[in-house]
Parts: sequence; C-alpha cells; structure tokens
Amino acid sequence: MFTNWLTYMRIAEELDTALRGARIEEVFTQHKNELVIEFSQDKQHRWLIFSMLPRMASLQLKDEFARARKNSLDLLPDLIGDRLDSVEIAGDDRIIRFALKSGRAAYALLFPVRANFLLYEGTSFLDAYKQYAHAVEVISRPYGVFSLPPKRTDLADGVKHSHGDIAAGLRRIYPWLRGRFATELLHRHAQSPADTASNPEDAIANIHNVLVHMLEEADAGQSYVYIKEQQPVAFSLIRMHDLTETDLRIFPSALEGIDFFLRRHFSGGEFASTRDRVRKAVDNETARVGRTLGKLAEPEQLRRQADEYEKFGNLLMIHLYDQPEQPGRMTVPDIFKDMRLVVSIPLKLGTTVLENAQHYFEKAQSTRASIFYVTERRTSMEQRRERLLDFRSGLETAEHMRVLKELFKEYTDIMEELGLTPKGEKDEHPFPFRRFILVGGFEAWVGKNSANNDLLTLRHSRPNDLWFHARGVGGSHVVIKVGSAAGEPSKEAIRQAASIAAWYSKHRKAKRVPVAWTEKKYVRKPKGAPAGTVTIDREKVVLVDPALPE
Repeated sequence: MFTNWLTYMRIAEELDTALRGARIEEVFTQHKNELVIEFSQDKQHRWLIFSMLPRMASLQLKDEFARARKNSLDLLPDLIGDRLDSVEIAGDDRIIRFALKSGRAAYALLFPVRANFLLYEGTSFLDAYKQYAHAVEVISRPYGVFSLPPKRTDLADGVKHSHGDIAAGLRRIYPWLRGRFATELLHRHAQSPADTASNPEDAIANIHNVLVHMLEEADAGQSYVYIKEQQPVAFSLIRMHDLTETDLRIFPSALEGIDFFLRRHFSGGEFASTRDRVRKAVDNETARVGRTLGKLAEPEQLRRQADEYEKFGNLLMIHLYDQPEQPGRMTVPDIFKDMRLVVSIPLKLGTTVLENAQHYFEKAQSTRASIFYVTERRTSMEQRRERLLDFRSGLETAEHMRVLKELFKEYTDIMEELGLTPKGEKDEHPFPFRRFILVGGFEAWVGKNSANNDLLTLRHSRPNDLWFHARGVGGSHVVIKVGSAAGEPSKEAIRQAASIAAWYSKHRKAKRVPVAWTEKKYVRKPKGAPAGTVTIDREKVVLVDPALPE
C-alpha cells in the first residue's frame, strides 16, 4: 500500500497542513532521482524530499537535512521565494499539485516508472526535474475532488462485468483498490469469488460495508508498518489482518510511518554494514591525516628558524677568535637587532667556533630547503582531508545501496588506498560499541571511552533514540535504539538502560545511582568541549542500582 493512491492522498493532506504558507528557500538535487525543496516558516526550516525511484516514488518531510558539501545542483530557480498556497491530489491519478501564492503550480507525478516534478504558470509549462515531453495532462485534472466512499451500485456493476471475480471488479471501478488494500478487503469479507454466485447481492452489500469501514479507518490519521526480522515488509493506512507473523509499529501520521518505512528499508542488511565499515575506515584516515597536519611545521615558522640559524652563524663568524665564557654556549651582542641586547648561542662540545658557525649555516640551508617540501606536503594533506570530509558527507546523506555504489565510483582512489573492496567492505571489523538486548527486544549501545561516547552520541544515534548517562560523574553514554524493535521502549527497558549507564560509571559500586535520560535530539556538544562532554535539555532522572541485563 506504499504507492497506493490513498496513501498519496493522505500525504497531500498532511503536507498541506504542515507547509501551507511556507516560503521556498532552496530547490536542489544531490542524488539521481531525488529532488529536495527547503521550506521556511516561523523561523523553522523543513525539507521535502521527492524520491523518484522506480516503483518507489515517495514524498518525505524532514526536520533535519544535510546538503552535501559538493556534487549538489540547484534546480527550478522560479520556485525560490514563492510561498505554498495549498497541496492537493488529483481525484483520478497519482499526481499531487503544489499551488503557489504567485499563481504558479508544481506537480509531483508519483508514477511507478516515470515519476517527475513539473512547474507551470497557468497553462504554460516552465520547467521540470527531468526532461519532459508533455505526455501527461496535469492542468485540467480535478484536484481535491474525490468520490469516496464508492457507491454500492458501482461495486455491483464492477463485479457484474468481471464475471464474479471480486478482485478484478474492484480494480476495474477503482484502480486504487488493488494490492494489499484489496487483499485485506477480501480477507475481511471472508468470502471467495465462487460464493458470490449464489448470493451476489448480499456479497456486494457486505463488501461495500467493509470497504466503507476500511476507508474510515484509513482516514483516522494513523499509519502502520509491519516488520519481520528487523526489516519492513509492509506499510499501510489500516491494520492488515493477514500479516500475523510480523511485528507492528504504529505512527500518528502517514508521513512519519513512511519515513520510518523508507529508513528501515534502505538502511537494512548490506547497506547498513557496508556504510558503517566504509565510514569507520574514512574516519580513521581523516583522524590520521589530522595528526599528520598537526605535526607539520608552518612555513613561516621554518623561515624564522632558518633566519635564526643564519644569524647564529654570522655572529659566530664575527666572534671567530673569541673564547666561549662557558662550555657549550657563547653569549655575544646582537648587532643585527640591537647592540644593547645579547644572544646566547648553543655550541657543540668539543668543536671550534668555526665548526659551529658552519653547522648553523648548514642548518639554515637545510631548513630553507625543507620549506618547499613542507608547503607541498601540507597542501597535499589538506586537500586529502577535504576530500575525505566530502566523502564522509556523501556517506551521511546516502540512504540506499544504489547511492553508495555511485559514491564509491566517485571516490575510487580513497577506496583503493584504504584497502576496501569494490563493495565497500574490508575484512571483518568489530562492532564499535558494547551492545545489550533489553526487554522488548530493543538494543542498547554503550560507549567504551570518551571518544567512543562522542562517536555513539553524535554519529550513531538518531533524534528519537533515548540517551542515558549517570549524573554528576564520568561514565559511558548509553543509547536505546528506538527503531531496533516494535513499539516504544517500556519503563522496564528504560530502567535497564539506566542501570547499564550506572554500571559503566564511577558509581558502579554505589546503590541507587541517579541517571539522567532524554531523547537524543536534546543532547548537544558545546563547541570546543572535551571528548565525551555534552549538555542536555529536558532531562528526566531515574534512580537505579548499577547492573547489566541478564
């Protein structure tokens, strides 16, 4: 039901509520078949992501989105600065119209194999995301006009002309009555097509009643995602009674359910493991490059050092026949700066003043010669760090395997240098955090040290994950991965995570340790703060005994 017209209708209604009156700030693309529109309203920024993947056209609304540092392209400039007036879906097709205050209108074509985004002014075509041949008429369609619920006579006519095949009859009259929605309808109807031959009128009446009830349920506002073995198998606006061997997650809106469904769909299995392994290798290399840059002297510092060596040599030549006042050091007036000042020059023991002067001249020459090397080396390492950061940014914004593979091709040089395979994998890498299974099947990830705490909190936690830390003492960050199991973490799961945080703190041997917890989106790292140091808002406190799950 993910690409069903009913789902797109709900999305249009929710987008209209969320974005009506918002100003368009940016329109760009950074991945093939993906358009991003940034909206602002009341100092809040939100991003609408239109994915045009074959058979998976979708619209997502996100409160946070990171535009790639490179390889993103601005599009549809006529949209910039305009404001959204309304969002409506066509009553007869999967086309959503974004009416604008200027009188222009944008159309999201949510078709299985030729999705597109078009911009019109009146009846005049202005622009499109993909090359557009005007094969689809979008202007004259009825938007926001629906014939729901369907009439019983229409259902009877459809079944009549389909030789008693209820499923075929439903598709004939209402194209959106197909797939899982139709399967659920027949499941609830609990009558096979053969049974309708004996009492077709009663069958039609029952089908109509069930259908009306299902449409009311679909209009209630909730959405449902069915999960099996941590992977989403179905999205629906209604409960699916035939999916009995799956876990269920319920969301208060279609947009939230779709966002969860897509994130789980694209972040599972090979994609997640591949991205994590490449990301870890890139992070390690970026840190190594940073350490190398920290050890490289600045060219200006080398110039000053070379000048000082040459000055020492010249001063020693002037005092060639003087005797040092103490072994290993000669103090002479600084005639090159101020005669009232003196310079103390270190000398090699067992050597003459002339030999020391020659030594300083050689050091000045070699230091000046190294300036070119250091400058080239610094420039090269800074360029490499910049490229690594661009690669890292691309890894963060990628949402499925296809994008990862495109990214790996672009950064083939780094992949080869890091010893990664064409699929972006190294030999086995250990999981970077401690991991525990809590009540309800939720995973708790635990940092191992200060730097690892930062890695867990800042890079491997999502905004709605639950974050824990023992109050007032050093210890590990603990994060409950909310998406790792069905439903929401129970009070017992929260207490277990808090107990883990108390165990991996300096109060492990104490009793009744206070542990602060909140959603990860309320955790921030102050600029310049030491590793592992964060500030939190909206914290809650729970008193627990330090312990690990059995």
